[in-house]
Amino acid sequence: MRIGVISYLLRHHDTPTAMAFLRDIGFSYVELDFRHADGLTDYHKQDALGGARAREICFQYGIAPMAYCVGGLNKSHLPDLRRAFEFAKGLGVEVMVGVLDPDILPQLDALCREYRIYYAIENHRGNVFEAAETMLEAVKPYSKYIGFNPDTGHFAAAGLVPVEEVRKLAGRIYHVHFKDSDQRAPLGSGTADLPAVLAELKRQGYDRLLSIEHYEYQGIDDETLRRGLKQALEWAKEWDAKTG
Repeated sequence: MRIGVISYLLRHHDTPTAMAFLRDIGFSYVELDFRHADGLTDYHKQDALGGARAREICFQYGIAPMAYCVGGLNKSHLPDLRRAFEFAKGLGVEVMVGVLDPDILPQLDALCREYRIYYAIENHRGNVFEAAETMLEAVKPYSKYIGFNPDTGHFAAAGLVPVEEVRKLAGRIYHVHFKDSDQRAPLGSGTADLPAVLAELKRQGYDRLLSIEHYEYQGIDDETLRRGLKQALEWAKEWDAKTG
């Protein structure tokens, strides 16, 4: 299993600065977010060539882009939906990630099949994509290119048991947001039972990115984030080995 991080945590930086930040911590893989301050990762402004340039920047810092986070998609994004796929194509990733309004599933599925890129829907409290049962029901009419990005922290926040929800989603998991129940505490110290999630993902044969999204809270400074992500990476690698 490849352990990486979502660059959303560093969206206030330009893309090269963010990649240098992650390289210095020890990351080798990234889920590239579209919101970096320089606009170089923004599919609203960039095309497939822009995606290829962003890929080059990542590799210049020894980091491989494994997924592209578009934040979220609803009907207002339909005019730019193809641009998102063009950027992801240039970036060279197989998975796009984000929250989703189920009303646009038909258009999304059509583009997924055309580009042969998977879309991993993130679970969120308060909508149809909150729990595994309703998530699976919502995508039943669509191709296997539409799947899920179980967010362990969001499952915990919704009062669900993350490992149980992950177990139910077996076969349709294309990405994972790895975080605990308390964003301000060290990864692994909360109530989400992340070692159990790791063990279940391995049982399923999951071989894509485990994307750390911990320390996602307003007002965090870069030094706190640096220390926190270093601990999170070390913790995830340790438990990855233990559950091997």
